[in-house]
Amino acid sequence: MISMLKENSIATLVESIPFDSRHEINTGVEAYSVYENKGIKFNVVDYRDPETGKLHRFVTTLPMTINPGTIAMLYFKRWTIEKTFNN
Repeated sequence: MISMLKENSIATLVESIPFDSRHEINTGVEAYSVYENKGIKFNVVDYRDPETGKLHRFVTTLPMTINPGTIAMLYFKRWTIEKTFNN
């Protein structure tokens, strides 16, 4: 599961997840972390779009072994497809 983290979400930072910030796929990723809310742990990717400068926060249950840049890319591809169907 990948979704946008809501601004009013209340969660506690558990730990940072190490990632290769020099790898091209991770361009724009500012942080990759584990958060917890009511005993449920999930990963959060903080991604700043290099073109717009806008910060996006993605919540996911995908394994930590997946590059955070891949998670951001998958979300944007899914969003593009969803918007196409809306039209």
